[in-house]
Order: sequence, then C-alpha cells, then structure tokens
Amino acid sequence: MEDQIISVRNLTKQHQSSQASGVQDISFNIKRGSIVAIIGESGSGKSTLLKCIYGLLQADSGEVL
Repeated sequence: MEDQIISVRNLTKQHQSSQASGVQDISFNIKRGSIVAIIGESGSGKSTLLKCIYGLLQADSGEVL
C-alpha cells in the first residue's frame, strides 16, 4: 500500500434526481508516479467519481483511502 496514493473501494453514488447510478461499485488503486486518465461517455459518472474522491460529494457506500 505504500506505493499507492489513492485507493477506491466499492464506491457507489446514486443521483437523487434520477434512477441512473452516477457511479456503481467501482474499485481501483493508483500507484505513485503513474499517469491515469478517466474517460467515458457523457453522463457515465466521471465527474461524480472525481467529486467523491475530492470530498465534494458524499458516496452512498464504499470508501476512498
């Protein structure tokens, strides 16, 4: 874990205004020195994921370490 700078485990965030899940049960680790890109279609949850990582949104379940 020393080489990891971010660890996301089973993160889920459901938007209140719709039935679509912004982020559903996503897990990943980012190691120090790596370059990462988050890509996807419009509305696929990229911004929601980053807001949960930054602490701007509270995830419904899961954790960011």
